[in-house]
Amino acid sequence: MNIIKLIKIDLIKLTNYRAFNVLIGLYALLIVSVPVSVTEFLKWLKVKGAEFENFDPMKIPILHFPDIWQNVTYVYTFLKIFLAIVVIISVSNEFSYKTVRQNIIDGLSRTDFLISKVATILLLSVVSAILVFVTTYVTGWIYTPDVSISESLETSSFVFAYFLDLIGYLLFAFLLTVILKRSALTIFILMLYRPIEFTIMGILPSSLDALDNYFPMQVLSSLIEVPFPRYWFQEIQDYVAWDAVAVVIVYIALFVYAIHAKLKSSDL
Repeated sequence: MNIIKLIKIDLIKLTNYRAFNVLIGLYALLIVSVPVSVTEFLKWLKVKGAEFENFDPMKIPILHFPDIWQNVTYVYTFLKIFLAIVVIISVSNEFSYKTVRQNIIDGLSRTDFLISKVATILLLSVVSAILVFVTTYVTGWIYTPDVSISESLETSSFVFAYFLDLIGYLLFAFLLTVILKRSALTIFILMLYRPIEFTIMGILPSSLDALDNYFPMQVLSSLIEVPFPRYWFQEIQDYVAWDAVAVVIVYIALFVYAIHAKLKSSDL
């Protein structure tokens, strides 16, 4: 079936869910409001300047080019849970209301079902990346003095890293939902997964420390490293590591393969 038609079918289902509209609206609002919140926080620190020996927090270039690309996209990675919940609700409702079974009876194959969901995830990720790019670029131009176009786009590759991180995370949420089939349980496991991953990493023998960098969420988080220690003069990774990009792409392919295998073997 035509991929555009598959996306339209999936979007019709999604827009009928009240939770979809609420979560997407909240996500978009938070994306736009994060830079404003940062500015207000810095202003508040400036008001408290006497406690910081007259240091002006507004001079910290958090929202200046080129720092803003890494700073803002790192913060935005914490918001991806909203889109993950959208994916979880969408997929789990397919199983709960037997719509996936009905669609297959009506001629939609299991592969078509997979393609429709993956295409929707890609669409959500593309739209999100565009919103992040526009918000970050406009904010950077507002707060950065004397900057050229080439300088303003320096390190904008972090938006691509955010895009990949989002695809990987949403596909992981998709995989968990296909396995568990219940939205509440899947959301609970998804939110617990990172602490569980840290626990496993902590109990591994030192001889296996190299494996720490290849756990799924650890791999995704390595795309955009924590940027803020740079402001107290600590060395950070201020670029997108392309070896991490390659590993994430492998994981994305593995997630899709695992979902397809599970759908083929499941009784829908």
